[in-house]
Amino acid sequence: MSKTVIKFENVSKKYHLGYVNFNGFRNFLPKIINRIISTQNNPFQNQNDGDFYALKDVGFELKQGEALGIVGPNGAGKSTILKLLAHTTEPTSGKIITDGKISALIELGAGFHHELTGRENIYLYGSIMGLRRKEIKEKFDSIVAFAELEKFIDTPIKHYSSGMYARLGFAVAIHVEPDILLIDEVLAVGDMNFRKKCYERLHEILSKGHVTIVFVSHDIYRVQSLCKTALFLDKGIIQKTGQSQDVISYYHDEMNKAMLLKESKAHEKRWGTGEVRITHVYLSTPGGEKTDTFGAGCSIIITANYYAVKKINNPDFRFVIQTTDGIWIMCVSSANSGVDIDCIEGDGTVVCCFESPPLSQNTYILGVYVGSVDGQIDYDALPNASRFVITLSQSKEKCFLSAYNGLIYWEAKMQHYKSKSIN
Repeated sequence: MSKTVIKFENVSKKYHLGYVNFNGFRNFLPKIINRIISTQNNPFQNQNDGDFYALKDVGFELKQGEALGIVGPNGAGKSTILKLLAHTTEPTSGKIITDGKISALIELGAGFHHELTGRENIYLYGSIMGLRRKEIKEKFDSIVAFAELEKFIDTPIKHYSSGMYARLGFAVAIHVEPDILLIDEVLAVGDMNFRKKCYERLHEILSKGHVTIVFVSHDIYRVQSLCKTALFLDKGIIQKTGQSQDVISYYHDEMNKAMLLKESKAHEKRWGTGEVRITHVYLSTPGGEKTDTFGAGCSIIITANYYAVKKINNPDFRFVIQTTDGIWIMCVSSANSGVDIDCIEGDGTVVCCFESPPLSQNTYILGVYVGSVDGQIDYDALPNASRFVITLSQSKEKCFLSAYNGLIYWEAKMQHYKSKSIN
């Protein structure tokens, strides 16, 4: 049975914002006493004193070989958890238990000395992690090769780019063979090929079942791919924990609600010259029923009304379907669809049909754009024109948007042939 290597018990972390003006020594003691009494009565209600809680009564535990993904909006307290685990800061209250050697990649250059070369920093970091010089020497070539910094290894790292920092930091962190590996959003600065190599190595490490990983990222598809369990944090409070698929789905729903609330208070973001204005957009079924919910495989009809303040020659109407976190999935253009719109002026309507789009179950955003055919001019751009939901039938109920199932649902015939037994 795997042992528990990380445990948070009712952990809170308070930061003090600014300072309190005690207005002389005479008022010093009464204000100190009032602050102590207020903190005892309600430890989280200290806004008047300039106190801010990054974490409030957070509790979870991880066993050896598990990977936990932590998601949430900016300022939720995700990085604070990593800093507490790395012991770069201590909790205000609660208890943190860790069992094993911890390696952390929580910010660029953490643990490195800028005046030292890459070579010297490898030996420095390895020594801090408790490795003997002989052990570091044995791993040195592998570290440099993984970081792809052979030409720059004897250059002071103060001259490194952010991507070079990330490559060296990750390479060293995984080669010191930690029991617990902490990773923040720092990997986002690497190039695409290096990020791919990093995630492949993380999967390889997890497959061995010895290293426990805590992974903070806004890339929910990477979280789902790497971590079986996840934790959704918001305003320092755990909102949901469990299987990463369930947590990510809940996180999506909550963020969508927050975005819809924000959009109801302010007009949609848009840009363009204003020579054409998209006045109304609605979705409907092929039968003409207006709706924002479609079954899997159902065609989606988009109707966009517009007004052109003057004659515009050869306009291009573009319709884009994207995920709620901004990934473009489909885009159709009147110019590339054989539709001859020689000019527009005054009121008009454009109708677009996405025939049986193979979208997985999820919420999607529709963007509508009208511009010049060469793409150099945007007359009007409405990136959040509408939202719609794809639901699945019972036969496809397990096909949801995730790192495992992809952005689209596609039915394929598969066959399996057993090899003949060898006697």
